[in-house]
Amino acid sequence: MNYRGHLTVGFAFFLAAYATLLFALHIHVSVADALLGLALCEFGALAPDLDHKSSKIHRWSYAGSAFAGVAVFLALSLKTHDFLSAGVLASIVAGILALVVFLLSNLKHRGFTHHAPGFLLFVLCIFIAMSFLRNSSFLPLPSILDFSPAKVTIFGAIGYLSHLIADAF
Repeated sequence: MNYRGHLTVGFAFFLAAYATLLFALHIHVSVADALLGLALCEFGALAPDLDHKSSKIHRWSYAGSAFAGVAVFLALSLKTHDFLSAGVLASIVAGILALVVFLLSNLKHRGFTHHAPGFLLFVLCIFIAMSFLRNSSFLPLPSILDFSPAKVTIFGAIGYLSHLIADAF
């Protein structure tokens, strides 16, 4: 399945999960939870193919690593006005992300990332990143952007599972 198919299936899974949380389980999902959850669900729907060098997500991931570094730099430098420390930390974040992508690209396609350990590692990383973002003193979020790390991680996990299920057919 190509990336468009995985994004479509991921969106369908997002809608099903959103409806289940809201109507079946009666769990409130804020606008921020839904929007960030949709983004993470779509990212999760593509993430298992990070191990495939010709996949769209792999080709986008190095630019995404640089973008994450710039975002960290802007957030920290605006808050602390310490451009050197912000630059060092931003470079470390971008470098680690790029290294992870490089290491994943050297794995067998449909190996680690398409099985339970890859899924569990993805969910753990998303939850840690979202918890850090939510609780970071460097980046105080306005109340409209208040989100639940657990809820948005669920959406990311749903997206990842949508990829694995779609590949089974």
